[in-house]
Amino acid sequence: MVTLVSCAGALYFLAKQKPDCDLAVQGSKRRRIILSCALGGPLVAVVIGQILRQQMYAPNFDAPLRLAMAIPIFLAIDKGWLTSPRAKPIALMWLETVIPLTLLWTFFFRVNWPTYWGVDLTTYFVDPLTFGSYCLLFSILTIIGLSFSWNTMRTGAKLMSFSAALCGIFLALTSGSRTGWLNLPIFLLLWTVFFLKPRLGGKATLKIIATALAAIAILTWKESYLLDKFALAWTEINSYHWNSMNEDTSVGLRISFYRMGYYYFSLRPFVGWGDLGWMEMMNSPSLAVYASELARLSPKHGFHNEIITSAIRSGIWGLASASCFYLVFIYQSAHKFLSIENRLVKAISFAALIFMTHLLVAGMTTEITNLVFLGSFIGLSLAVLFGEQGRAYDASYVQAKAM
Repeated sequence: MVTLVSCAGALYFLAKQKPDCDLAVQGSKRRRIILSCALGGPLVAVVIGQILRQQMYAPNFDAPLRLAMAIPIFLAIDKGWLTSPRAKPIALMWLETVIPLTLLWTFFFRVNWPTYWGVDLTTYFVDPLTFGSYCLLFSILTIIGLSFSWNTMRTGAKLMSFSAALCGIFLALTSGSRTGWLNLPIFLLLWTVFFLKPRLGGKATLKIIATALAAIAILTWKESYLLDKFALAWTEINSYHWNSMNEDTSVGLRISFYRMGYYYFSLRPFVGWGDLGWMEMMNSPSLAVYASELARLSPKHGFHNEIITSAIRSGIWGLASASCFYLVFIYQSAHKFLSIENRLVKAISFAALIFMTHLLVAGMTTEITNLVFLGSFIGLSLAVLFGEQGRAYDASYVQAKAM
């Protein structure tokens, strides 16, 4: 509903704008087109695949449609919608206030009224993989907001953000989710090299990184369950058989899913299989060698990889749209983060970059846009982040030229 209302409001705003009289300086037309295509690509891929297969299956449009509905929101924000000269950008309000409060609220309710899937802490409607992954992401985004706004935040706000970051990491640990944790060292590396060291110097940077690693180590030691799961993952990788039957372990199943996905894609690279069309080939001798019946049946709930799932569903069109989704947004955020010195552009670009690297890491082991609420969340987040990034960049560019 939020996506629908926001999309309608954005369309109304865009309809009122005159082609030669925007509220602010226009950003690069090419950039807007490329980012819009990246958001709309998954929907186009589903359409092309279903036309080529002469098969109509409406549920496949659910999540891609939410991403496409973010296009007018992105364009409207880029042109000045929801922007006031005196108001703080939405992205900064998220980083400084909304996300930290969300983590604290979630921590309070999960600890006092916990919900478990087996032994994994989560909510009653979000699976542990997604819950843990986004708690970790929100913690990292909170740290970004705290870092860039440190000099303007009050002491109470700083304590709230710091506490929220620790709560988010605790929730991620207790969820038992291994999804997305590779993004933490990516963030720490970028944070250290491009933010801490240039501003604080080597000694202060070492102290902060040591403190952060110590806090994570203490939380991890107190919640050793996740460490045990990482150790188990390594064991399952080493014990995987490439030419004989495998046990149905968590990591082993994923490796088999990826191998099966490549096999299905190679059979129908241009039209894809839709959601379940591949099941007619699931008993192929090529698969039965290494994958049990459970392993061959399990992908009907997804191949646990965003790109592979999209490629099997819509063929090469799905492969291209899913790959470009990552590449376009990561490039755009990394380019602005590394090349622009404006504080606001840099903060939003860093948050957008970490957001996208997290989606990339998580998307390698699970689907990130299949669920409608995730499609809506990701679409709205990207629309705001990249809309405000473009808006802030245009403003800084005009200011620099005026000088």
